[in-house]
Amino acid sequence: MKLGRWISLILFICGCILVVYSGYQWWGQLNIALEDPKLAQKIAKNWNDQTPKQSIHSVPPSSNQSEKNLHGSKVGELIIPRIGAILPIIEGTDPDSLEHGVGKFVGPQTVSPDQTGHVVLSGHRDTVFRKVGKLQIGDRLFVRYQGKIYTYQIRKTWVTNAEDLTVIVPQKVPILTLTTCYPFNYVGSAPDRYIIRSELIEINIDKK
Repeated sequence: MKLGRWISLILFICGCILVVYSGYQWWGQLNIALEDPKLAQKIAKNWNDQTPKQSIHSVPPSSNQSEKNLHGSKVGELIIPRIGAILPIIEGTDPDSLEHGVGKFVGPQTVSPDQTGHVVLSGHRDTVFRKVGKLQIGDRLFVRYQGKIYTYQIRKTWVTNAEDLTVIVPQKVPILTLTTCYPFNYVGSAPDRYIIRSELIEINIDKK
């Protein structure tokens, strides 16, 4: 066999290995998102109530606020009944953390759900957040965190450039923002971001 054919064969084999490996990673990340509409909807009897509710202006102090979460660890769950999703929340938004669930931004501009301020969660558009485009204004998002259930109601959605840093800014009231790449069906590194902004409307003890 000529040298050129050997090189072509080697490149073909390497390409096949890369495709299989990428597919394996994608499948593993896809299975992180638990899709169980009945279980997700059990989080609250009124999960489907889209009537605008009054926002809570501050989160009561919690005895667990001083605890620091380990980077890369699971710290809670994001439950989205509208799309039947139960998603693990991982501390951090680096590539490794995002492979294991929805990443929680950590920094001076953001806080944890048990604090008053801006909670920002990010996820891949083709795995954990592949159905968030179906969410509507008024839908409820539930965050299970540190023994409590934080209920947020979606107020607005929009698309912005990936370089728009105004999305992640400090807030004086409890706000939850979800971010993911956009367009959803874009091949490669998407140029924009899809943003879902919600406000805290209720806090309950987690009876799980």
